[in-house]
Amino acid sequence: MAGSYKHCCKADGSFRDENFTDMIENLGDAQEACEEMHWMISYLAGGDQTKVNAASDAYYAWVRNE
Repeated sequence: MAGSYKHCCKADGSFRDENFTDMIENLGDAQEACEEMHWMISYLAGGDQTKVNAASDAYYAWVRNE
């Protein structure tokens, strides 16, 4: 799979900031990566959208340094 979680993250699980755009070559690759990560998030949350929304809120609070 050209666009995947493994293309977006380093071996240690951290986000691949550098060379990310080199790894995801087109929008089809980006869509595949997003679909895989969407499935993984839902799986890890046990399908509980409340947990997913809470994680999203926590991420944006972290980005804003709240």
